[in-house]
Amino acid sequence: MGRLKSEERITKGPEDAASVLPERPPRRRGRRLGLILAILGSAAVLGAAYGYYLLHRQTTEAEIAHIESLIVSGKNDEARALMVGAQERSGDVDALRLRVGRAFLHEGQTGPATALLFKVQGSLIKEEQLAIAEYLLGAGDPFSATRFFEGAMAAGLPRTAPLLDRYAQALSISGNGFAAVAAFRECLALDPTRVAARMNLAATLANLGRLEEARVETLALLKIEPGNTKALQLLTALDAAR
Repeated sequence: MGRLKSEERITKGPEDAASVLPERPPRRRGRRLGLILAILGSAAVLGAAYGYYLLHRQTTEAEIAHIESLIVSGKNDEARALMVGAQERSGDVDALRLRVGRAFLHEGQTGPATALLFKVQGSLIKEEQLAIAEYLLGAGDPFSATRFFEGAMAAGLPRTAPLLDRYAQALSISGNGFAAVAAFRECLALDPTRVAARMNLAATLANLGRLEEARVETLALLKIEPGNTKALQLLTALDAAR
């Protein structure tokens, strides 16, 4: 191929010059952006998968032990917060409630213990049932207290005068007067000197409309404590109603 004449070299335009230039490599910006988006997408998938795992994994022994350690340290709010998720993921939720509830009870935290142990009453020993019964009675829930008093006695707790006295109080307050009378009488058969029990028996009889029986019990109380103000007031009311 011959050389171009000087006139031809001069007359070559920009279009002709571009045709002989080497092609530029394609820009990599789009490729990098795609790579970044792919990485971000993978991270989102992994994050979602990990979140799903956290929500659905089984409660571990280490988690339970950690909750127990928080209770021992007095961090009850934190322990209760962790128990929410632990119960949802537990393979044996009743066993979990029993274990953590007992940990609360062992540390004297009867309130949070009751919230858990109330649901697993059948697994409790008699002393635990009694502790919950006393707590519920003091907390103003005589109906549930009655249930746990009965559970304690069914589990083998001796029917002592103090126990029967408290049980009868729960029955009376919850409106089960007939059963309360029977429990108060059983209590007084074991210990006739229990003034409060006899006073409560007399009041329960009066509420049931059994006024003569109430008067007999009130007089028996006044033989033990002649100056008992409540007994004197009840006797006055009973005599007025005759």
